[in-house]
Amino acid sequence: MTIISSQHHIDWGIVEKKMEEIKSFEKVVIPCTYVGYIDGTEYAMQNDKHHTLAAARELGIAVEFDITNDSEGLEGEALLEQRYNDGDWYNVETSNPAYYEFDLVW
Repeated sequence: MTIISSQHHIDWGIVEKKMEEIKSFEKVVIPCTYVGYIDGTEYAMQNDKHHTLAAARELGIAVEFDITNDSEGLEGEALLEQRYNDGDWYNVETSNPAYYEFDLVW
């Protein structure tokens, strides 16, 4: 499954605070919503914790993606339209928005 996001903005001040908060963690859990299949690929969308993910990557902390269904029952393109943030959709696992490195999906 491909984890995607459209949030490009990362504030390093927030990342630094998150690094302090999680520095003793072995793992962080990142909430995601199941999107479904689009053009033959199965997707989930990162909901939140973009700064926590950036902090975990900086510290080398393991990441777990917790995938659940949307609270409003949305899936597919309807979900993506409702939850769009500030940039093109990218692969979360192969991108690093903290350094403006994006593996764009669409």
